[in-house]
Amino acid sequence: MIGVAIVGLGYIGKVHLQTLLRIPGVKVKALVGRRVERLRELAETYGVPKVTDDYTELLADPEIQVVHNCTPNHLHYPINRAFLQAGKHILSEKPLATTSQETAELARLAEQNSLLTGINFCYRYYPAVQEAAAQVRNGALGKVHTVIGSYLQDWLLYDTDYDWRLEKDAAGSSNVIGDIGSHWFHLAQFVTGSRITEVMADLKTTLPVRKKPCAGGEEGQYTEYEVEVEDYGSILVHFDSGASGVFTVSQLCAGRKCWIDLQVYGFKAGLAWNHERSTQLWIGHRSQANQFLMESPQLQLPETKRYALLPTGHPIGYHDAVYNMFRDFYLNLGLKLDGREPTHPLPDFAEGHRELLITEAILQSHQEKRWVEVP
Repeated sequence: MIGVAIVGLGYIGKVHLQTLLRIPGVKVKALVGRRVERLRELAETYGVPKVTDDYTELLADPEIQVVHNCTPNHLHYPINRAFLQAGKHILSEKPLATTSQETAELARLAEQNSLLTGINFCYRYYPAVQEAAAQVRNGALGKVHTVIGSYLQDWLLYDTDYDWRLEKDAAGSSNVIGDIGSHWFHLAQFVTGSRITEVMADLKTTLPVRKKPCAGGEEGQYTEYEVEVEDYGSILVHFDSGASGVFTVSQLCAGRKCWIDLQVYGFKAGLAWNHERSTQLWIGHRSQANQFLMESPQLQLPETKRYALLPTGHPIGYHDAVYNMFRDFYLNLGLKLDGREPTHPLPDFAEGHRELLITEAILQSHQEKRWVEVP
């Protein structure tokens, strides 16, 4: 039985906790967070034996082999670093850290200590996205020339909307690019099988002053807070395959809740996927009728049907995509612990480092108003 600790039990931490209950051979043995009383309630509900507000208590705990880091951005680096140095395998939320210097160190530590790592880029684990990537690999689109898309939300539309992601000290130097843009360009690179090498960005803080609720104050009490991070961006990109692309990200698009749109066009055909219609893969043609492929263990390619968890016509959802990612992580860990090579491709800490390099290149491009190469 593999022992797991979860650090950070906000929204995404609870998703990790609930999903881990579905993974065979895995037992959540510790919850770490600031609100110990709330953690005790979760621990009682889900049968977790240990609760603490100090993650360092677990560094030398032999019952913990894997740590899931679900804390705010600024805590990713110190926590990931401490557990890597303690010899623990880690599955972290993104971004891996807040600077590429930090992510480079984490990727180096993971490789140096031969530890399995993962970044929760879960959207690639929808069956239709896996199918899209396989179709591109198998040549169904021909040479890819254009990639277009967006990631749009509306949860920061009002000036009374507030979150720690708007504060540089907690989020790092980026809000919308690091938070949701990273998901889009990870998806684009995964599906196309090529890397972003150059970017040209236009960013904006649409609401530069927001109403921050007063800590401990009555409802409706707030202070005006000057926001330094962006909530909108449009980015031109070049890929190492020769393809070009463009994507837009925003958290102020009324009615768009989690609108992830990815379109990939080659000289034979096109593909499109949208998170709000996540069970469908659109396949576009020039000289015949376009198609919709529904996720299906009967209809998908052999290498992707394992991600379609239910019989055809039974849609899977967000928790299932997270499950697919966790399942591959723990299958790889089992192989690694047996002295064998992992066989399931994962977004690891090396990939997390590259995502930070892209984010930093986008920020630099906006500041300098020019194309910037991704190192």
